[in-house]
Amino acid sequence: MKKTVSFLFILFLAHHMQAQNSFGIQAGFLSTHTSVAEYQRPGWAFFLMDYVSLDPNRNSAHIALTADIDLGKRFFLSTGLHYEEMGTSRISFTDTLKRFYSYSANEQYLGWSLLVKYHYRFGDSRFGVFAAAGPKLDFAISYLNEAEQAPQAAVDFITPFARFNVLDFSLAVEAGCSYKLGPGELNIRLNYYQGLSDVLRNDYLVGKTRSLGIDLGYTFYL
Repeated sequence: MKKTVSFLFILFLAHHMQAQNSFGIQAGFLSTHTSVAEYQRPGWAFFLMDYVSLDPNRNSAHIALTADIDLGKRFFLSTGLHYEEMGTSRISFTDTLKRFYSYSANEQYLGWSLLVKYHYRFGDSRFGVFAAAGPKLDFAISYLNEAEQAPQAAVDFITPFARFNVLDFSLAVEAGCSYKLGPGELNIRLNYYQGLSDVLRNDYLVGKTRSLGIDLGYTFYL
């Protein structure tokens, strides 16, 4: 029994010594759209969204540290640690006294993804293409944003759209191309994140995120 376990362990080590595991860093641009829907509040004859103007798009830098574990047959388990900003660019409201209020509601997030990746190389060429998909979890790491600190005269209209849940769960899809250069490879990737959870902390508002971005990165082989 011990010999069998030792033999399997040696095979495991031999496979991973020959495997093309890697780690890398990516940086680029991410554009996030937050779609918001509102339910009727009991006893209310109007909706907040009838009086509030939203700019639901936010552009942000996207930075990621990634690691790929070779599973064989060109498949990899790809994990990443991500940083980006999400939220709304502008929330505007004019009260009954014609006073105008306008604030941004951005939230900084630190995320973790776990994707299954397929990486195909064209024979002995330096070029390759890849695609990956899997879940991504983003955790809010910043404190009160600007809109959450709106004055009392505007707080009931502004802040319901500015309070974000700690967790944003999404489906991540990535695709791109690679080029062997030096000790590793240069890569360009397109990122698409489809939010699956409600990001707004309000009983009568639902917010879902959708992000699209592009990164340039470099990967080192282990």
